Amino acid sequence: MITAYPPKVGDAGYQDRYEQLTNMINMINMINMINMINMKLIQIIILCLIVFGCKQTNSQNKQEAPINSIDIDKIAKELLNDSLINAISIGVYYKGKSITKHYGELDKLKNNKPTDETIYEIASVTKTLVGNLIAQAENENKLSLEDDIRKYLNEPYKNLEYQGKPIRIKHLLTHTSELPRFLPESINELFEDVSEDLPFQIAAIENSYSKIKFLQDLKNVSISTMPGTRFSYSNADTELAAHILETIYGKTFDKILEEKICSRNDMSDTKINLSESQRIRLANGYGKNGKRTPQMTTKLWGASGGGKSTIKDMINYIKLQLDQNNVIIQKTQQSLYDKEAIYGDPKNRIGYYWVLNQDQEFGKSISHHGGAFGTQNWLVIYPEQDLGISIFTNQGDWQTSGKLMGIIDNLKFEIAKAHNNR
Repeated sequence: MITAYPPKVGDAGYQDRYEQLTNMINMINMINMINMINMKLIQIIILCLIVFGCKQTNSQNKQEAPINSIDIDKIAKELLNDSLINAISIGVYYKGKSITKHYGELDKLKNNKPTDETIYEIASVTKTLVGNLIAQAENENKLSLEDDIRKYLNEPYKNLEYQGKPIRIKHLLTHTSELPRFLPESINELFEDVSEDLPFQIAAIENSYSKIKFLQDLKNVSISTMPGTRFSYSNADTELAAHILETIYGKTFDKILEEKICSRNDMSDTKINLSESQRIRLANGYGKNGKRTPQMTTKLWGASGGGKSTIKDMINYIKLQLDQNNVIIQKTQQSLYDKEAIYGDPKNRIGYYWVLNQDQEFGKSISHHGGAFGTQNWLVIYPEQDLGISIFTNQGDWQTSGKLMGIIDNLKFEIAKAHNNR
């Protein structure tokens, strides 16, 4: 504080000068007070920013907690207690964060733990890739779901109709085409007496088959029910869908897959036909009694179950499915058939090969199972929760699918619990 002392009374004009000086000093004192107030305000603002920043950081940590706090190790190790399960790979994507985990050894006593680079057979999950490619062709006006499939075949195939009603492309996508489960039909007969040798028997037939023979056998198929009225799972319909794609684009199915899905979504290890360097990373598969099984090789298009991929690529595939601004994704997640209980569940619907359902807690789900001779996997996605789970094991028998779904259910429970505790 500055104080003005009055001049001596004898000074000329002392009163005017005194008042001027006093006003000037008052102004200086006022400026000093404002500066002091501003400094305090700045200190308060800084303190608030620090406190708010800490709270924001804590909030962010809480938001990240669901995926980071899941005890995947405990859940996976319960499955590893199964004497038949050698190895497990798990990938979880949740709200912008992803995590991959690997357990066990791919081959007993070889200490070769799976990694993000391990390639597994994805089997029927390949069908969902075909569905995406059909949706893209539809979006490009190269085909319509209402098209008679014979439009894309070089011969009449008068047998591929029922009472004048043809098989349409939409029937291929929903397994309502009435085509047999397998072509050649001799594979279907093997399932009448299932034995441990079944994988080897199927592999022997497929290795001597060809695309030309497939199209010839298609002429002998008998359609006994109107297409589009009954769900009947078929690998033949997906192989035919791949043939249609090749006809439309004038390229191999593998090339179409690479150009229109894999190269766009960082999925370089997702293929039908692997390179030499990739084959080295392909996991061996094991059957019901721990016996090594043949790998699924095919001389057809490979669309029904010949795909291979890694857990890393599957995480990127999950990200693609969760992009709700993508018109192709929106299309492929729409129901095309809901007239009966698909796989025994009245809530199941099917569209573009995806199985659609409504989970009580997680909302809409899209999923597909893949079972090769010695590999099993599930891919389950919940778009409303921005959540996807992929799980692989290189062991395959009739019970493995249920075991893997049990792991997914446990992961869902842990994610829900962590989410509610934020």
